[in-house]
Amino acid sequence: MKYKLFLILFFIIGIITTSYAQDTISTKDAKNFIGETKIVRGIVASIFVSNKGTVLINFDEPHPNATFVAVIKPGNNGVSYADVKKGSIMTITGKIEDYKGKPEIILNDQSQIIKVE
Repeated sequence: MKYKLFLILFFIIGIITTSYAQDTISTKDAKNFIGETKIVRGIVASIFVSNKGTVLINFDEPHPNATFVAVIKPGNNGVSYADVKKGSIMTITGKIEDYKGKPEIILNDQSQIIKVE
């Protein structure tokens, strides 16, 4: 009985792990998933705050060569990026959109920031 329970538990953990791994993509691959909701993971290259208050978190390379951008629009006080620094590894989730040829995710909620390392 314990053996069967162990096998079932092992099987469930395997499915969960595989499912997470398949949904997580790199910032460099995000351009291939425009219009899809994915988990995206990459290295923060720079953070820019515009005069109007838009926050742009650029991945892999600083602007204008960033391969992917996370956007926090002005007035969206529900999203904090205080822990995000240049060189951080950041994992976020959301719908990947195209903005002037670059993939981006607009962060509307703190829960979209899964992890900052």
